[in-house]
Amino acid sequence: MFKKLLFLFIFTIALSEDFSDGPYGYQYFDIAGPFSLPDLNLELYGDANIDGIINIQDVILLVGNILGNNSFTEDQSTQADANSDGIIDILDIVEVVNGILNAEDPLWIFQDEWTGNDSYIFINYEPSASYSTALWGSNTKDQLLEISPSNAHYFFISNRSQYASDIEYLKSTFDEILMDLSEEEQNHWKNHLHFINARASELDNWLSDALPGKKALSIDCFQRIREVGYLGNPANFTGTYIHYLAHEALYFNYERNVFNNSNQSSYDEIVIFDETVYTGGWAATLPTVVELPSNDILDSYSKLEVELLRGCPDVDGNYSDDGCDDYDRQAHLYLCDEDGSNCLEIARWITPFDRQPHHLTDITPFISSLRPGGNKTFKFQESGWPNSLITLKLRLHHGTLEQDSPKEIYPIWNGTVQFNPSYSDNRPPQVFAVPENATKVEFVAYITGHGWGAAGCFNCCEFCNSRHIFEVNGGVYTFNKDFPTAGGSTYCMQPETIVQGVIPNQGGTWGYGRAGWCPGMDVHPYIIDITDYIIVGEDNIIDYSACRVSGNNCVTPPTCAGNSGEYCPEMAFSSYIVISY
Repeated sequence: MFKKLLFLFIFTIALSEDFSDGPYGYQYFDIAGPFSLPDLNLELYGDANIDGIINIQDVILLVGNILGNNSFTEDQSTQADANSDGIIDILDIVEVVNGILNAEDPLWIFQDEWTGNDSYIFINYEPSASYSTALWGSNTKDQLLEISPSNAHYFFISNRSQYASDIEYLKSTFDEILMDLSEEEQNHWKNHLHFINARASELDNWLSDALPGKKALSIDCFQRIREVGYLGNPANFTGTYIHYLAHEALYFNYERNVFNNSNQSSYDEIVIFDETVYTGGWAATLPTVVELPSNDILDSYSKLEVELLRGCPDVDGNYSDDGCDDYDRQAHLYLCDEDGSNCLEIARWITPFDRQPHHLTDITPFISSLRPGGNKTFKFQESGWPNSLITLKLRLHHGTLEQDSPKEIYPIWNGTVQFNPSYSDNRPPQVFAVPENATKVEFVAYITGHGWGAAGCFNCCEFCNSRHIFEVNGGVYTFNKDFPTAGGSTYCMQPETIVQGVIPNQGGTWGYGRAGWCPGMDVHPYIIDITDYIIVGEDNIIDYSACRVSGNNCVTPPTCAGNSGEYCPEMAFSSYIVISY
């Protein structure tokens, strides 16, 4: 264990729309540098008759228009304005003549097109790269356009010697698909589908080093170079589906939305780990001591968030999915006394199969766990994961408090217990005292189900629905939490779920719904306000029971035989009473 000084940096950060000046690179998570690409889908300015070719006929039309012998439609005027100065004159004729004598495809220029809101995905045809040929020939291209977010760009490029015919063929394929879409959709995709008339390895920019040997790569909304995951069916590990590329763009939008602070308050940042190597292993923890703000300073914060980037280093220490674990694991952040005792779980994630997620999670009730400030030990744990690059930070936001600040936290039920007929007996009623000055009382918990046992266990707890029933003060108030999507064959891979933070295109069975979680997703705390049902200044009691949901019935949890190789059903449960005043 080592001592780390307090790192508090005050930020007022907005997602910049400016093109980043680097430093640039071509490894994953590096900032993507400038590039330009010859794009067959770009408008040919100077094409006065809009026939897709610039030739002497366009010059004749331009001369006639300037002399007043003919008029242009609105579309023709736009196309005829070859130098884009808003005027059709002799300068446009010069541009067109130059274009005829020195014919080149128009260039799509990254730094000119950059907005800070779009993502860019490159599909590279290179038969020597795994899955590249199958991706190029995938028959789900229409579905790619159906589920893609509107801010996604797709670049098709070939590294074969016959690249020109490869691109022409693929463009004609998409042109046929576009014919069935509305005019508005056609115009949109004409600006977001890019067909690159150049060989990947011969480009005059960094892409010539980054693309060869890969089926695809991406640039996210923060101008970072990103990996593309496994594009096969996660249920049976077959096929290669081009429309799964839209999953990457959807996840980039999740990151853009949660890390875009343009509408947020300023915040103080506490760095716990910064690209720290974590060697993993069963029950291994990564500890560090951090000095936290004082009670008075903590009173000024309106929100607490935790940021986690779980990177995987390759042999050179760069970010790469190849360095990630092949299985999904639980990951936890514990906050303890300085000596490492009295630990509270304040954040939970489920690791993905073979991918590197990035999350920012609201854990505001756990401001109470930071008190009274001073030195505290943070412990990060993810059992079974190989070497990781852990970047973990807390964000304490300034702003007007809607209510009083979370001041006290009391552990209720904590730890992992087998989900069997005796489960509820292992979670006895708990008594907690509420001070007379309390203005808000919350029940806060992390509840996730794991394991599935064998025959007769109903795929509990990971893939079965369970109901968790809580009673305050003998039934004055009852609330419950269940997991109806557990066991759903495609829940975690649905676009509606990916945009909530599931990193997509993992290497395992990431598509199935789970009990309170998806692989590669942060677990959000379950928070219930029980203020109206407690007695201030006195002891209160909370009781808990759980069952397996079968149809409309709540039945006894299953019995696990516990034979060798079985992973018996269990509930990972951390719960607290948080009091504000």
